[in-house]
Amino acid sequence: MKNILWVGVAALLGLTTLQTFAIEGLQISVQCSNVCLTWPSIEGKNYIVQYRQTLNPSDTWQTLTSAWPAAAGTNFTSFVHSNVVQNPSCGCGGTSFAAMASSGNRLSAARSVAEIMPPVPMAIPVNGSGGGVPLALYPPGFDLSGFLIYDPATGETVSGAGYTVSAISPLTARMSGDGLSPTPMGGPVPDGGSGGTLAEPETGFYRVVQDGVKILDSSLNVLTNGALSNSVAIGFEAGNAANDGTGTNVLGDIESADLIVDGVKFPGDGVLSIADGDPFHFTMDTAYLENGDHTLQVEVTWFDAYNTDPNNIFPTRASDPVTITVSNAIYYPQWEEDVGEAGISAYFLKTTCTNADWWIQIYDVSNKLAQTLTGHTDDGIIEAYWNMVDTNGVSRTNADVDPEFSAMVTVGDPVTAQTPAKKQRKNTWPDHAVWTVSYLDYFKHEYSDNNWMQASVNDVALTAQKYGGYWIYYPQPGQTNDIGQTYPLRFQNAYHPEDNVTADQITKDSALLTYFLANTNSRNFFYKGHGGPDALCYLTSRQIAASVKHRYRFVMLLACDTANGNLDKAFHINGPGQFDLTHYQNTGMRPAAFCAYSTHTYRSFNYIQPDGSGGYYVNGIKYDGVIPWQVPAFLTQFLFYWDSDLGNRTLTDAIQTARDSLPPVNGFPIQPGENLQIYGYPQLRIDAYNHRGDWP
Repeated sequence: MKNILWVGVAALLGLTTLQTFAIEGLQISVQCSNVCLTWPSIEGKNYIVQYRQTLNPSDTWQTLTSAWPAAAGTNFTSFVHSNVVQNPSCGCGGTSFAAMASSGNRLSAARSVAEIMPPVPMAIPVNGSGGGVPLALYPPGFDLSGFLIYDPATGETVSGAGYTVSAISPLTARMSGDGLSPTPMGGPVPDGGSGGTLAEPETGFYRVVQDGVKILDSSLNVLTNGALSNSVAIGFEAGNAANDGTGTNVLGDIESADLIVDGVKFPGDGVLSIADGDPFHFTMDTAYLENGDHTLQVEVTWFDAYNTDPNNIFPTRASDPVTITVSNAIYYPQWEEDVGEAGISAYFLKTTCTNADWWIQIYDVSNKLAQTLTGHTDDGIIEAYWNMVDTNGVSRTNADVDPEFSAMVTVGDPVTAQTPAKKQRKNTWPDHAVWTVSYLDYFKHEYSDNNWMQASVNDVALTAQKYGGYWIYYPQPGQTNDIGQTYPLRFQNAYHPEDNVTADQITKDSALLTYFLANTNSRNFFYKGHGGPDALCYLTSRQIAASVKHRYRFVMLLACDTANGNLDKAFHINGPGQFDLTHYQNTGMRPAAFCAYSTHTYRSFNYIQPDGSGGYYVNGIKYDGVIPWQVPAFLTQFLFYWDSDLGNRTLTDAIQTARDSLPPVNGFPIQPGENLQIYGYPQLRIDAYNHRGDWP
């Protein structure tokens, strides 16, 4: 007989090795061979239930259901996993557990099988990030140095440093008449225990995720319980059922998560990628917002390689909006994080204090005072400019020595606040900046009349050739491709394994594109292909930001949702928002524009033959879909207008004229060129500020 240890991982926020996005308050109970899950639910919502037997990397989550409806008339829902416990020990009788659940009485079924687990050694995070977790749950070799180990047999709590988990459970157990008596950490058998055959516990792990995105109740209580100030934590859960290519539903791979405030991405640094280590929470600095009411959502994007809609392999969903109220005595809704290329560090702040003196104390990375700025505000608006000369008369414009500066602001009687860091970048501008041009090799499987899609991307390179030149790379005939390629980037199409695109090829292509982007001569970038809020297909905003240390002048991303995340920040053109030339003159920042889609952008129709089969045939070649001529025509027209009138058309004008010159695509929900967002300087001309001498 095996002892039973079943755990709902959704409740174990301290178990930071598992990146799950799951329900708060999941409860587990066992009767005979069945396991019942119960969780707080919202009527009208659906839930995804998953199970795995161990935490071993080779063991994967199995989807038990991808659309379990919330129970009606109650705020709790239950699900029964039948016949999963092997060798059960019970005295079953009366109505079966599964029958109770199938009859619709799921809540009663859950409450009827409450079981109290015997005391077991617990691992408790030292930093207080979560509650105690049974020590038995951690996989072999897990580093417990960040935990305290509580031994229920002795009542002692000791440091986890030096403890390792050598098997699926470090516990041995002996059966007694009263149930389970653990022998923790090699200690003596507790009172009431008895000798017996050693047994390994049987384990099971569950997670329940709301289909969609939900801000956790614990965070909602904070967000809606009065005015917010300073930084607040926002937890969320997220789930999206996806097909794994075999017809089995799985929980989709989360690509990114972002905060959306008042319908646009949050302007501050609180928008965190999933890879940040604690995937459950954002930390949002509310001082980036104007005081007053705002709507807030969490938006999550998944990578769904087997989505039957080729326009939607990065599905994006958002939580229900929450109204929050922000109130800070000192705040910075127009914060510019960079030191200007012209050697100016601008501080734009607001305060609720009026008719008050203010001080800004600026510190270097060694926390030494560099300079103090002073002034007076009558209306609560503070504008201050530092010329980058410290109190000793030394210029502090060397980015290698002074990569960033912090500041403490004091107003009035006094009110104080620390500002975000000011970052100083290497801004040695080339004589004439280069364009990096790249596209994803997705449209070779979709028919484009006269190969217009390829021709339109080629037009970008030909236009760039006139204004600084372009960087692309593809192997010449007969060459061995050992370094990758960027024109096009190879794409691992789930429905076309015959392409034989390997992970190694994808890695090389991404590395080569990153190499081009990181070169300080490259200040313009064009990309067309799949994307999401924080990704250009296989290249993430985090990877770009880690390599690109200089500021770009122009970036255009013709890819889904790429305006909604951190990609603008990766190129150091910080959105959202647009600014006139005066703003750039005041801050010393060279005018720059980031242009990308804020929604899904559609490129093709799924083509269905009269007999119901898919695909479109041209000269015996089968294509997945048909690209309307307006899709490449928009790009061609945009380049024509931006490059016309001796380069005097603005970016905004060129986009609008190109979009308006095309007839609509019948059946397309979004027309080519619609919902292209411009962050930064919308009046940018095709070659303006692209030379070293153009600024300041």
